[in-house]
Amino acid sequence: MTSLPSAAVLPQPQGSPERTGPAGPAGASSAGRNGRRLDIQGLRTLAVGMVIIYHVWPGILPGGFVGVDVFFVISGFLIVGSLVQELARTGRIRLSIFYAKRIRRLLPAATTVLLATMLGAVVLLPQNRWQSISLDVIMSALQVQNWNQAFSVDSYAAATALVSPVQHFWSLAVEEQFYLIIPVILLAGVAVTVKRRLRIETVSLWILVVVSVASFVHSVVFSSAQHDMAYFATTTRIWELGAGGIGALLIPKLRLGPVRAWLSGWIGLGVIVFSAMALSVAMDFPGSIALLPVAGTFLLLTAGSPAAGPATPGSPVGYSASRVLSLRPVTYIGDLSYSLYLWHWPVVVFYVFHLGRAPGVFQGTAMVAISLALAAASYHLVEQKFRHAPAVQGPSPRPGRSGLLRRNAFVLAAGLLVASTVAAAVPWGVVEAKSQQLSGALDLRDYPGATAFDPVRPAAVPDGVPVRPDPAVAMKDVPLTWTETCGKFNPAVTGADQCVFGAPDATQTVVVVGDSHAAQYVDPLVIAGAAGGWKVQAMVRNGCPFTAAPAMNGTTVYRSCSEQNKATLLRILQVRPRLVVVSGMAPAGYREALNWTWGSPEQLVKGYVQLLKPLREAGIRVAVVPDTPYPDFSAPDCVQVNGRDAPECQFTASDAAADPLQLAGALVPGVEVLDMSAYFCRQGICPAVIGNVLVYRDNHMTNTFAKTLAPALARQLSF
Repeated sequence: MTSLPSAAVLPQPQGSPERTGPAGPAGASSAGRNGRRLDIQGLRTLAVGMVIIYHVWPGILPGGFVGVDVFFVISGFLIVGSLVQELARTGRIRLSIFYAKRIRRLLPAATTVLLATMLGAVVLLPQNRWQSISLDVIMSALQVQNWNQAFSVDSYAAATALVSPVQHFWSLAVEEQFYLIIPVILLAGVAVTVKRRLRIETVSLWILVVVSVASFVHSVVFSSAQHDMAYFATTTRIWELGAGGIGALLIPKLRLGPVRAWLSGWIGLGVIVFSAMALSVAMDFPGSIALLPVAGTFLLLTAGSPAAGPATPGSPVGYSASRVLSLRPVTYIGDLSYSLYLWHWPVVVFYVFHLGRAPGVFQGTAMVAISLALAAASYHLVEQKFRHAPAVQGPSPRPGRSGLLRRNAFVLAAGLLVASTVAAAVPWGVVEAKSQQLSGALDLRDYPGATAFDPVRPAAVPDGVPVRPDPAVAMKDVPLTWTETCGKFNPAVTGADQCVFGAPDATQTVVVVGDSHAAQYVDPLVIAGAAGGWKVQAMVRNGCPFTAAPAMNGTTVYRSCSEQNKATLLRILQVRPRLVVVSGMAPAGYREALNWTWGSPEQLVKGYVQLLKPLREAGIRVAVVPDTPYPDFSAPDCVQVNGRDAPECQFTASDAAADPLQLAGALVPGVEVLDMSAYFCRQGICPAVIGNVLVYRDNHMTNTFAKTLAPALARQLSF
């Protein structure tokens, strides 16, 4: 089997070791040529190392994602510091030159990786991955990948989606968005206060403090309310970059002395390492706990400052953390850190896809070695070539020449953006052409689907017919409810006439209630009830099983679903349909997809009973459909890579305990239990393709296969 483990196995990529320029004069403990802070290069090595270890062997450093916070502080320290220095020296910030430098330093290497990744996706990954990766490439090129991530991770449908090889560009996007606004804010603040004759450094410091405090408060509140979205939001990260800028203004004024600097460095290093070992993605991050890696980085930057004082004979400063971070080859990895960050995640994703499982020691070491080789080549052949172009190096160019070089940088940016967009658009178009089949009618003679496994009268399956839907577009084969309104039913805002499907003049109503696994039955019920004058009203909410028992994730209890279900029950009682069909994903699925659990199986059963019983007491017919088996691998990927009949694309039906929904149905008198498992498996073996129809798109059925269940549902429900 060649399928990529879910995001639960591959952690989400974090961290952005942006390349920046010199930081001014350096002290005796960490100075290099041209005034470079070598300890900062070593600090980059530490940060990118934590990120890579977290991605390759997450069990070793469960909080290795804090490398992103280290990079943000370093970036603010160097870049915001240089902006304020320029503002104080000249009274202005040459925005065009600033952005031209960033273009040459960052975009060529980033675009090289985006183009290589898109090519790798086309060559190495199944077509059903192409469009999602194409979108990510374009969002990354536009520097908005963080918002693309933020608005997708809170979707239940994305919880088990395979990770993108370029989603790590989110942190680059955060920085670029920050640097689009912070120079303007600094200029505006200084312009407003110029008549007061305040020192520019003082005004800039207060601006950074106000902006950072506001961002920090927002981060704490937002992280506790919407953890997933807050993680990627620019607004929750501004304070970390701002903290680095504050450090650039305050640290040079500190006079610690060698011993205090020695303590500051080792304490800071210890705090960062502790953060990487103790924190986890289950926490409300960034929030207040991001103070740990930010504070540790601040202490290390302070320890390596020239103001810390030179080493003296017998002083422990000779063995300081700053000195260790300034050693070769530590600083060389720091030089490579931007390119290394860019390359390592695509290498991990492609490698693990073909490995089919999480890497061990040998495979992980190979990933790191490949990433280092690509990073070294990218650094020397791409990053340095463009970074040291005349537009960003050396003394100011001749009048007229400066404007030309700046314009060339912006032309370069436009060209690189076009290259990324075109490279992403071609595979997108190839898959889009195949998606047109989804709107065509289904010939049940060629595509009997589930009826091929009918226990009483199995349909014949013709040979030589291509699989439908094409695996490349399987993820688009979704039910009628796959919209913002009907996929997130909320009785407080969803009208009584919304999410109703079928003949408008139908006299009988069936309500479908539950999560996205219940939504799978809307289309086949519409087909099954068409002849009998039935219409279907969907009251489904993705990721929300129809139970009064709240789900838990660790110590967090999610009561929104269970409370809303009680309101949905009242809506159903008002509608008084002839039939209510309830279904939902089994607890094992929720545990795998969202890490949700319930206190006990009995508690979940009781929660179902609490909502089913009032329906029956009101005289409403109720049928429950236990969750159907689904594979622990990507069926579309497997079929594309191995073929429709490959043994790798089959799985054995689980002998796990009965679905709590099924148990609840048995406890409430009059509830009908529909067992659909026979239409998915024969003799315990469940294939990915049945009756020439692809059964699964992920843990959901394809809508094409679901529609072929219509005859079975019509028969069991007596439509």
